[in-house]
Parts: sequence; structure tokens; C-alpha cells
Amino acid sequence: MKRRLVIGMDFGTDSVRAILADTSNGEEIASAACNYPRWAKGLFTDASKDQFRHHPLDYLEAMTAAMIELMASCEDSSLVEAISIDTTASTPCLVDEHLLPLSLHKGFEDNPDAMFIIWKDHTSAREAQLITEKCAEHTPNYACHMGNNFSPECFWSKVLHVLRGSQKLCENAFTAVELCDWIPIVLTGCQRLEDMKASHCVAGAKHLWADEWSGFPPESFFEGIDPLLVPFLRNMTKTNYSCTVSAGNLCKEWADKFGLSESVKVGVGNIDSYSGAVGGGVAYKTMVMNMGTSACYMAVVPTEKMAGRIVDGVFGQVDNGLLEGTTGFEVGLSAFGDLLAWMRRLMSWPIENLMPFLTLDQKTEAEDQILIKLTEEASKLPIRDDAPLATDYFNGRRVPRPDGTLTGTIINMKIASSPAEIFNALVEAIAFATKVILDFMNDNKVNIERLIAIGGVAQKSPFVMQKIADVTARKIEVSQSRHAGALGAAMHAAVIAGIYSSVEKAQESMCQPIMISFTPNEAHYKTLMSRYRKYLDIVDFTEKEKNK
Repeated sequence: MKRRLVIGMDFGTDSVRAILADTSNGEEIASAACNYPRWAKGLFTDASKDQFRHHPLDYLEAMTAAMIELMASCEDSSLVEAISIDTTASTPCLVDEHLLPLSLHKGFEDNPDAMFIIWKDHTSAREAQLITEKCAEHTPNYACHMGNNFSPECFWSKVLHVLRGSQKLCENAFTAVELCDWIPIVLTGCQRLEDMKASHCVAGAKHLWADEWSGFPPESFFEGIDPLLVPFLRNMTKTNYSCTVSAGNLCKEWADKFGLSESVKVGVGNIDSYSGAVGGGVAYKTMVMNMGTSACYMAVVPTEKMAGRIVDGVFGQVDNGLLEGTTGFEVGLSAFGDLLAWMRRLMSWPIENLMPFLTLDQKTEAEDQILIKLTEEASKLPIRDDAPLATDYFNGRRVPRPDGTLTGTIINMKIASSPAEIFNALVEAIAFATKVILDFMNDNKVNIERLIAIGGVAQKSPFVMQKIADVTARKIEVSQSRHAGALGAAMHAAVIAGIYSSVEKAQESMCQPIMISFTPNEAHYKTLMSRYRKYLDIVDFTEKEKNK
């Protein structure tokens, strides 16, 4: 029997990953990844201001390179039937009336505000607070699907922030589009707002779109926030679609670049954490834990069981956002891998600044060894009640009670405190935050009986995974899939191609097996719970200090 192949592409924070998948069993026939070249050089980013931007050419160039490499491994390109993508979100960009990013226009090439504002950009914290306050003036609260808190990680605050900063941008921008909508726009050659097919997932999770108020909130609401938003609202498509719908066929330009047929279908875009959840096997009572730069823990409940109930405090709650007929929940940590990377950067300062004689490869190798050595030393530490203790809020908090302005805290530091003890405190903070989330979901009748972890940290750091298992007193399974986000996209592509009738049917055949499981070490639990109670005290302290 002839193989039926699909492609899944996952646009992450640092790179794009593409896989060629066999739809009969989810086998990853080939994979390719490419870093974003400008982002890798630190261009258009200023971490001191919480400013993180991607130039659109980074996406196009990285996608092209990854796809050329991928297709070089494909023996028969005619077997490829569909492509689906997922991206970080909310990652919007101002565009012209032909849906072209302003940074691709002369005069805006080097303007970060004309580029894609990636999810972890928090420059719009002030605008997010304003939107939160305005949402609370309405019944129902327009941010009720976002924990009654509109995050600086979401669409409207980001758009408003850059519009307020430049009259020239206001004059030249037609509207703003999400990255997960723009990639299908590019691949299908779409140039008109009325022809684009926007993602239901991102609209419901990041845009204040909901069936309860028949789409977006009314113009008067946006007028009350800032009149600058009204023209952009008017130029937003009011209809959105499931990721199981085709956005169109691959246009000639990109078909030629990829070496594919124009008959290949392109799916409506998705959010990376939602796609990863599908690829990891999300189901009722099974939570998939996306462990990347941030952590996105995804769960579903049959919509009929929710009976219209809103869980106050989640980062996202969207009907039919993950699986048809279910209410999808997004919870998690704003900094996960980024938290560990912060420690590595801190420890790498001498390498970068005091050792100019080292080559780039030597510096990279030394920096990579830092986390390896820290993990080795931290794993040898006894679990002490008086050891350094930390919170995980280095990029704000998602759940419960989302707050992008909270900052990290480390206590119990002494002259004798070692780097390994600080690293251990950060890993514990991740585990403690995960326990808070799981307890919160259980208290709100979102029953979680099985945990499946996906992502690089899950597969490469037994120390981190064991710590989470010990703190939560739960078994954690790790999926074998190296690219669960791209695999989830491939599953959507398989449905779009008509190979499967539903995402659940695609999951049955294409989900990958469990590679390893971590079970709790009960001997550590009593001391860890003592430290957990202290962690909760630090959380209260952090919130009170911020609100002074």
C-alpha cells in the first residue's frame, strides 16, 4: 500500500522544526530544524525592557532552509498530501492591506515595533493592566476565559503598545495578524483579509473572542480602552476556523521552493502548546505538559460536563480549542526552560566577558557544560529544609491569577550557598509551581489522572522530571516524540487530507509511545512539603511587595 505523508511545522521561540510523518503510524520519516538568524544574533531584542521581537524574514528564511533539508530526505514528494503549522502565541504583527508585515516595507525594516511581537514580550504590561480593568467593568468579564486578567502575552495589549509608540505605524498599518495566521497566509498566497482563514484557537485563547458575546467585544469596549484600536478591530476577520480545516492549497511560489505539488493542502494555523498537546496525546483526564522556554500544561473536559462553567484563574479556556466537543484549558509557567537558561547565562558571564581568546565553539561547549555540571552537583545535594528557596516568576505568573508583572525571588542565601543549591532552588520552584497548578485544577473539578510530558527538558533532564514527580506525588510519563508540536500539526494535516475523520482518530494511530516514566520518591515528600509551604509564603510576600 502506498504511504500517505504529511508535514508538520512548529515555529518556536528560537527556531522552526519540520517533520515528514507517515500517517499510518506517526513515524517521523525525516526532520529538520533551523534557527532564526537575526534572533540568534540578538537583534531587535532588549531583555532589560522585556522586549522580544522576530523579524518576519527570520520565519521565511528558516522555514525555507528547514523545508529544503526535509524534502531532500523524501524519496517521493508526490506522497505529501498536506502541511499544517503551529506557532508561539500571542505573536502578532502590524500588516498592510495585503497582509504584508510593515517590517517588509522600506522605512520599517529595522523597526522592532513593525515586527512580530513574540509571546514573552512584556513591554505592554501597562496596556494589559488597562485592558484588564476595562474587561472587569463588563458582565460577563471579557477576560473571563483568561483568568479575568488580560496578559501582556496576549494580542490587544501588544498591538496597542506599538501603536501608541508611533504615529507613523498607525498611519501605515491596516490591521494586525497572528503568526499562526500569517504562515498559512504566506503558504497559500493569500493577500486579502476576506480570503484568510483565522485560527479559532488563537482567537479564543488570546484575542477576547468568545461565543458568549458573539465574537469580539463591541467597538465601544475598544473605544473605551483607546480609540487607536477601533480601526484595527474593524479590519479583523470576524470568522475563525478549526485547525482541522484547510486554509487553501500551497501556492506556486512556495510549492516550487519546497519541491511539492500545488495540490498540497495547507491547514489553518494553531498555537504551539495546543498542537503539542495533541501530539502528546491529550485526552479527558490526561494532561500534556509542554516543557519548553515556558511550560504550557494542557487539559480537556467534555463541554457538556462543563455546562458553561468558567474556571477563574486559568490562562486560557477555549471551547473546541483542542479537541472537538471539549473545553480546552491552558495553564502553566511563564518561565520554564528560560529559568534554567537564566542560571546558565549568569554562570557564563566570565566565559563571555573575561575569556576573549576562546573560539565560539569553545564558548558554546563551556556554556553547555554548565547546566550539565549544575545538574550533576544538584542531584547530589541532600534535601534540606533550610536550603536556598525560590519562586519561578522570572517572567511573571500564568496560573493561578495570571500576573505578568510579578518578579522572581530567592531567599535563604548564605556565604556558603553554592551555584548547585541555587540551581536546585530554581528546579524546586518549577516543581512547586506545577503542584500549585495541579491542585488548582483539581479544586476546580478539572480532573487530571495522567500526566504526559513532552519537550527537550522532559527528555533530557531526569533530575528536573524526578523533582516534579516527587513534589507533586504523581507519576509522570515522557513521550518518545522528539517533536510533539510538529507531530500534532501533522495530525491536523492528516485530518485535513481526509486520512482521518477526527483528531482523536489520528491520535490513535500517530501518537508515539512512552519512553520513560518517573514515579515519586516518598522518602523526600515530608521535607519537600515543608519547603513547599515556605514557597507559598514567598509567593504571598512577592505579591504584597509588588502591590505596595
